[in-house]
Amino acid sequence: MKGSKKGFAGTFAALLPWLLLCAPLCPGRAAASTFSSDSAGTAGVQFLKIASGARGAGLGEAYSAFVDDAFALDWNPAGLINIEAQSLVFMHAPYLAETYLDYFAYAEKAGEVGAWGVSGKYMNFGELRHTDSSGLDMGAFTPYDMTMSVGLACYITGFNKDPDERFVLGATGKFVRSKIISADSTLSADIGLLTPLMLDKTFRMALTAQNIMGTLRFDKEETQLPLVLRLGSLISLSKYLNITADIVAARDYLPYLAAGSEARIRAYEDMDLFLRAGFNTRAVNDTSGARNVTFGAGLRFSSYRLDYAFSPFGVLGSAHRISISMIFSSPQYRR
Repeated sequence: MKGSKKGFAGTFAALLPWLLLCAPLCPGRAAASTFSSDSAGTAGVQFLKIASGARGAGLGEAYSAFVDDAFALDWNPAGLINIEAQSLVFMHAPYLAETYLDYFAYAEKAGEVGAWGVSGKYMNFGELRHTDSSGLDMGAFTPYDMTMSVGLACYITGFNKDPDERFVLGATGKFVRSKIISADSTLSADIGLLTPLMLDKTFRMALTAQNIMGTLRFDKEETQLPLVLRLGSLISLSKYLNITADIVAARDYLPYLAAGSEARIRAYEDMDLFLRAGFNTRAVNDTSGARNVTFGAGLRFSSYRLDYAFSPFGVLGSAHRISISMIFSSPQYRR
C-alpha cells in the first residue's frame, strides 16, 4: 500500500506542471477571445515572440525539446539541464525595416541539482520622427524593447535513475521594458518541462508556457504580454540526424505547427558541419511571398559553434540571424 501511494505521488508530481501549463487552454469565458484570429493585436511587446539563436530559427522555430545551450532561456528553461558544464551564447539579427535584435546568455551546470543561467534580449526599432496631431515635427525618437532573465532547471522525478530517465522542470523570471516615446516595465515568467528520453532514447517531448503574466501601460492603454504555449517533440534518428516539431499557440494568434530537421556531417575529429531546414504554418495563407520556410547552416569546431539562419518574410524582406555558442564541457559534469 505504501508503494502504491508513493507511486501515485510521484506520478502526480510529474503531471502537475503539465496540468498547470495546459490551464490557459481550458474552455471558458476568459479563453474565448484568445488563441484565435479575433485576438490579433491584443498583446504588446511582440519582440518576445521573435526566435533567438540561428539554430532554432533554422529549424522552423521548432526547438523547445532540442535546445541544449544557453539559448534555452528563450525557448524552454528546462533545456538548461542539457548543458554539460558552461555555455555562453551571442546572437545578432538584422531584422525587418532596419530593425535589429541582439541576444546574449550565460548558463552553467549546478552539479547534480540542475542548471541555471542569465540572459538579455534587446530589439532596436531604429530612429523615427515624432509629429503632433497637426503634423508638426517634434523631433526624433528611438523605440526599443528589452528583457533581462534569470532561469533554472532541476530534476523533479526519479532521482535514483539515470539523468536521461528523469522529468525536468525549468522556470525563468523576466524583467521586461518597452519604450516608444514613454516607457513602462513589468515582470513576467516562463515555465517549461522536459520528459525523459523514451523509445530507446530516441524521443523526447517538451511543454512550455512563456510570458505567463505581466502588463504594460502606455498613456491610458494597458496591454498584456504575448502568452505563448509550446508542445514540442524531438526524434533522434541517429547522432547525425534529428527531427523536431512544435505545436505553438499564442494568446493573440491562431495555433500553428512548426517542424525542422538537422543533419550533422563529420568533417574532422573536432569539426562538424550542420545543415538545417524548417517549416511552419504561422502564415500559410499569406500570398505575399514565401515566408513559411527557413534554412540554416552551422559549423562546430571544438567547443565553439557558429550558426546562421535565413527566414523570408514575403514582401517585407528577409531576416538573417548569426549566433555564436561556446560550450565548455568537463569530465565532472558528463553523464
